[in-house]
Amino acid sequence: MTCRRKCFRWLALLMAVGLLLAGARAARAGHEDAALFYEELAQYGNWVEYGNYGPVWYPTRVTENWRPYLDGRWVPTEGGWVFETSEPWGWIVYHYGNWMPTEEYGWVWVPGRTWYPSTVAWRSSEEYVGWAPIPPPGYVPPPAYYPPGGYYPGISALDLITAPFWIFAQAVNFLLGFGLPYAPTYSYYNCGCLVPFTLYPTIYPRTFWITEYYYPVYAPGAYFFFGPSFPYVSRVCRVPLVRITTYVREVNVITYRNVLPPRQIWERRPYLREVLPASVREGRWEVRRRAELRPPERLARPDVMPRPRELPALPKIERVMPKAGVAPEVTRPPAPGFRPETPERLRPREGRPPEVTRPPSERRPEVPERLRPREGRPPEVTPPTAPPQRLRPEVPERRGLRLPPQAVPEERQLRQQRQRDLRLERTFPPEQQRQFRRQEQELRRQEIFRPTRPAAPPPRMEQPRIQPRQAPPPAPERRAPPRDGGSSGTSRPEGFPGRPFGR
Repeated sequence: MTCRRKCFRWLALLMAVGLLLAGARAARAGHEDAALFYEELAQYGNWVEYGNYGPVWYPTRVTENWRPYLDGRWVPTEGGWVFETSEPWGWIVYHYGNWMPTEEYGWVWVPGRTWYPSTVAWRSSEEYVGWAPIPPPGYVPPPAYYPPGGYYPGISALDLITAPFWIFAQAVNFLLGFGLPYAPTYSYYNCGCLVPFTLYPTIYPRTFWITEYYYPVYAPGAYFFFGPSFPYVSRVCRVPLVRITTYVREVNVITYRNVLPPRQIWERRPYLREVLPASVREGRWEVRRRAELRPPERLARPDVMPRPRELPALPKIERVMPKAGVAPEVTRPPAPGFRPETPERLRPREGRPPEVTRPPSERRPEVPERLRPREGRPPEVTPPTAPPQRLRPEVPERRGLRLPPQAVPEERQLRQQRQRDLRLERTFPPEQQRQFRRQEQELRRQEIFRPTRPAAPPPRMEQPRIQPRQAPPPAPERRAPPRDGGSSGTSRPEGFPGRPFGR
């Protein structure tokens, strides 16, 4: 028994040492990859060294409900679908590295040195098309992004791409402005064709994975998802297949917006040529299909390409550790010889005796100067001030976490679409329908999909209404009884006062 315990201890020690070495190698590779794009991305966002992931970057000049692969459109190529966007940094973050959500900074980008047409996973049905970023190797999700069955070390990479990762669009509107130059109107952010976030538990179980693995010839180990097939897109978007294949064959990727780096980038950063093959720079790269990929953790690996020979020096980046639900406070250590400055109100004044502190019982409340009476001057009258103006709140820097996409269809269109989905679902086998409902119930139990109860409004302080006091009603007039011999003409009953009995 003692020998077995020692073996277990040695095994645990070796595993811990292996994990530490793997983390150190990953952190070192992350610093090398971050040095490739540090200067180009620093002007559009912030860099921070985030836990064991190494340097990561997140944008700051984006809208409140921004998410990756949202402000742009998908266009087909011979080597897979690429994302065309007006974001100036799209040629980096949508082709290198991986995206992941965090509770401190929203969506952050983990750098890499291998170029892919895209680093997303795909799901589809006859009514919807969805895509989601593939997280980096060693990704540990926040609690809000746990899979329905919970998280455990060694879980499959595809199981970590949970429902909140996805962006779903109506399949009929998947090709935005096909064949036309890119414009903000052709962005999924503005199309009005995205599925609301509250309907994800209903839509997600009724879509299916598109598992067609491909790899480029220039990097045989760089596996990625090709995306929806051209015949499928032709059918659901009602675009002739010949038109799509002709467009792919005749239009070069160089003409797409922010898919490849501009020419001035090559002149300013010559070392970037080592991480972008010549075939990609020319806009034509060859890909081949892989029938099956096991394990799927080899998808969208950031370190398949060799390390560049000459890299610029990476500036020092502040390091933070992820905390559950609380943003970390980053503080810098004081410089050597630094002494905190004493506030002026606490400095002793020269030529003045030290003040004697009295106990609270003997202290007298000090009267403010503006309330002290002044001799020979009339009291000042404070002029009326204008009501304070309502200031606009400052725009936060962190964007994207748990926020739904912006432009969604109208309620009437969603209701009609839901009715069509139900009619289509009735054609499926009963067992598959029950499976859809079970998955939908599991998703609705997740914290991120639970409906939040709106906070009760504070009680309104209304001035009581004072009603005027009403006068009491006048008392009824009381008549005096008539005297004897009066001319009342009325007979009195026997025994009535004022008349003798028996008379």
